[in-house]
Amino acid sequence: MKLTYIATLAAASILTVGGTAFFSNSAIASSLDSTNSSIIVAGNPCAAANPCASANPCASANPCASANPNQFVAVGSGNSTEGTFKIVEEDGKQYIEFSDDFEVSRGPDLKVILHKDKTVASSIAEEDYISLAPIKSFSGTQRYQIPEDVDLDNYASVAVWCEEFNVTFGYARL
Repeated sequence: MKLTYIATLAAASILTVGGTAFFSNSAIASSLDSTNSSIIVAGNPCAAANPCASANPCASANPCASANPNQFVAVGSGNSTEGTFKIVEEDGKQYIEFSDDFEVSRGPDLKVILHKDKTVASSIAEEDYISLAPIKSFSGTQRYQIPEDVDLDNYASVAVWCEEFNVTFGYARL
């Protein structure tokens, strides 16, 4: 009965972290057994998380997030990364070009990188990426040259990453 009630409420959102269910709709939570200590009524438990904290369980990459190639998705709850990119070839050189609707949260020491994986976790290992350049702007059209000796077949995504704190702000599949 309780499961049917939950399933019929399309507006309800449920987030499970470490076996604990967080309900953003208090009506759902109150209809459940209030003695169950694994049920907590709350807003988004990740909303106040520090985007630069490597221990943040909410900051890992969502493996389903960037199903659309070239579409940026944010990593973690404190960072916003939106827009698209394309690969442009001009005068024999290749570039990653961010669209005019590109936007990323402000942060220190942001770099544009190519990463080996299709999804990019919050913290990354040095051997999994190459840095193209420091970010030129937090929004709008911008280009980053891909070095001639880089084979794009060895990389699966482009990301905006904070080198100082090793925190990925967002990524898009190549």
